[in-house]
Amino acid sequence: MATIVVTDDDPVINRLICSALKADGHECHAAYTLSQGLEAARQSGPDLVFLDLSMPDGNGLAWLKVFMDVSSNPEVVIITATGSEKSVEEAIRQGAWDYVQKPVSVRSLTRLVHQALRYRKDKSAAKEPVALMLPGIIGESQSMYGCLQQVAQAASSSAPCLVYGETGVGKELIARAIHANSPRKNGPFVVVDCASLPETLAGSTLFGHRKGAFTGAHADRIGLVESAAGGVLFLDEIGELPLDVQKNLLRVLQEQRFRPIGGVREKTSDFRLLSATHRDLSAMVEERTFREDLLYRIMGQQVSVPPLRERMGDLYLLMSHFLRTLCEREGVPVKGVSPDFIPALKAYDWPGNIRELINCLENTIASAGGKPILYPQDLPSYIRVSIRSGQIAGQERTSGKNAPEKQSEPAPHVHDGFSAEFAESPVFPAEMPTLKEARKEAMEKVEKAYLEQLIGSGEKSVEALCHTADLSRPHFYALLRKYGLATPKKGDRS
Repeated sequence: MATIVVTDDDPVINRLICSALKADGHECHAAYTLSQGLEAARQSGPDLVFLDLSMPDGNGLAWLKVFMDVSSNPEVVIITATGSEKSVEEAIRQGAWDYVQKPVSVRSLTRLVHQALRYRKDKSAAKEPVALMLPGIIGESQSMYGCLQQVAQAASSSAPCLVYGETGVGKELIARAIHANSPRKNGPFVVVDCASLPETLAGSTLFGHRKGAFTGAHADRIGLVESAAGGVLFLDEIGELPLDVQKNLLRVLQEQRFRPIGGVREKTSDFRLLSATHRDLSAMVEERTFREDLLYRIMGQQVSVPPLRERMGDLYLLMSHFLRTLCEREGVPVKGVSPDFIPALKAYDWPGNIRELINCLENTIASAGGKPILYPQDLPSYIRVSIRSGQIAGQERTSGKNAPEKQSEPAPHVHDGFSAEFAESPVFPAEMPTLKEARKEAMEKVEKAYLEQLIGSGEKSVEALCHTADLSRPHFYALLRKYGLATPKKGDRS
C-alpha cells in the first residue's frame, strides 16, 4: 500500500482518481487547492502526488519543485487537459515522473501508479552513486545539486544526452564531467563547435577527406567523427547547424558509419553522442529550422544547467575561485573584497551567466589597479548602472509611484517554499521570505507583463523587439522560456 495525494480542483476527477486508488488498496488524500495539497503532502509523507497544472490558487508548474521537496521526496504525476503540451514538457524537464490527460481512464491510471511505485522502489534500492569527478565545476546550491544528479545518471549510461542551458552557464564543463565519470573516460572527448562550422567545409571537418578529393586537399585528413572513436563526440550548440549539415549528420549518428569525402569505402566510429544547446529545439522544429528526427536522436537523456541567477548561493564560491585564478594569471596579489561587494554582485541579474561573471571580475581587477581591496565602484559601469536602476525602481514601487491598479483577485504564487500575493499591498505568510526573494518575485511579475505587452505590439522582427527591450537575443529567448511565452513568428528577418 502506498500513500498518495491527489491535488485537483475538479471534484469529479478528484473523486474518480481517489476511488480507483482506494480500490487498489492505497491510502489517498484529496485536495482541491495547491495549498491544501501541499499541506496534505507535508503531513502524510506521500509516495506519489497527482498535481493538476491549472488550479484556483496558482499554476501547478510553479509549485512542482515544492511538492517534490517535501520530506518523502514523492514522485509527481501531472494532471493535464488538452492543449497543455508545453507545460507538461517543462514539468517533465523539472523532474515530474509522468502525466495523465483528462478524461482519466481508470485502467491507465492504475497501470501508471503501479509503474511509478515500482520505479520508486527500485530507486530506493539502488546503490548510492559514487563521488563524481567534477573538474572545474563549482557549486553547492540546491539547483546545482539537482543538475549534478542528472550528470550522475547520464554518466552511468551510454545513451545520447542533451545538455541544455543558457549561453555562458558552462555546458561544455558539464559535458566533460559526464565523460569523466563514464566508462569511456579514457577515450577522447572531441568537440564540434557547430556555431562556427562552415557549411562548405562541414563534410570534410566531420568526416575527413582523401587526397585530391577537391581543390586544396593535398593530403588525407581524418575527420572529427573518426577522431571520437572510443570516446565522446560533443556537438556544442547543435541548434546552430544548417539544415543541410543536419541531414548529412543524421545517418552518421544513427548508424555510426560514414564515408570520407573522395573515399570509396565506408568507415565506422564507435562514439557516444553528447550535445548542447541554449536554443528551444522544439520551437525550432515547429519553425522548420531544426530536423525533428535529429532532435529525437540527440535527446535520449537531458541535463539542465541552471543559470547563475538561480544559483546565487554559489556566487561567493565562484567569485573567490575566479578572483584567485585571474589574479594569479595577471601576476598580482590576490585581492580582497569590501563588505558591500558581494551584495552588489547579487543585485545583478547576470544574463551572460558564468562567462559574464569571469569577464566582469577580469575588468574589475584591471579597474582597481594596485588597490588590495575591490569595491562596487570598481565594477564595470554597465553593471553599476543596472544595479542602480533596479534600486531606484524598487524605491519607486515602495513609495507607491507608478503603481498599477490593484487586482481584485491576485493570483497566489509559490517560490522557493513560500507563497505570497505580490500586489501593491503584498501580504506575506507567517514564515516571511527574505527581502531579496520578495523583490525577485515582484520583478518577475513586471518582466512577464512587459514581455507580454512587447510581443503583443505587432512587431514581428526579433531584432526589433530586442532593440526595444535593450536585450541580447539569447537573453530575450531565455526570458521567453522562463515565463512560458511563445516565440515570435519569423515574419521578418531576425
